[in-house]
Amino acid sequence: MKNAKDLCKKHAGKHYLLCMHVLGLMTQATTLKELEEVVVSATVVFSSPASHENVEKYFQNLQVLLTSTAPPVVKDIDTTEEDSVVESSATPFDDHFKKVIQQAPLDTQGEPNDYCCSTFIPKLLKHFLPQSVLWSGLLLGDLGRHGTGPVYGMLSKKYSRAAQNSTQNYTKDNKTQGIMEKSQWDLKKIRFQQKRLTRLDDFVHTYKGLHEDAHDCPWQERLGKSQMERRSHGPSCAT
Repeated sequence: MKNAKDLCKKHAGKHYLLCMHVLGLMTQATTLKELEEVVVSATVVFSSPASHENVEKYFQNLQVLLTSTAPPVVKDIDTTEEDSVVESSATPFDDHFKKVIQQAPLDTQGEPNDYCCSTFIPKLLKHFLPQSVLWSGLLLGDLGRHGTGPVYGMLSKKYSRAAQNSTQNYTKDNKTQGIMEKSQWDLKKIRFQQKRLTRLDDFVHTYKGLHEDAHDCPWQERLGKSQMERRSHGPSCAT
């Protein structure tokens, strides 16, 4: 979500909030058709140089989608330039969404379009849509909904069997576990001392050094240090 905020701030300007809500709609799309609908509507609204029937029509469509869908929970996180670097490779979605965007009925005649952000959709197409299968809801839930035939039928059967399982599984909206939350809090706040490690090699090197230091220290001493560090950083989270 950091990269999405950076995209909207740089290429949407005064329409930052609207673009963030539109990206939120895209993340909640569970089928390719739903995602295409949002992309087409956003393309008409943000890429039309003029405002006429199509801009009004597709803007209303976005309004309907936004009011009928629960907004995603997004925390306001500070973004640095290094956080926002996106290195993406070509995927089958490149050509697919290029065609979808090219076929969008833009308005070219009428009054100037106040919502026009000429670089927003091109940047969205270049850096986000090729990997949309990873950050949207396309891979969540019953994958058999995406088509027909033996393979899709098998996927639906597997999903149905998993849904009958009484333990945690991917068919349920599982809550985060307190134990994992506490473990990550210890790692970030205590062991890494709130350092920003944005590169994988830095993370591995730092973690390895901490791990080796821990092995050289008796467990009784490590336990005492850990308790002192927790007191200095505040009360621990309940598990």
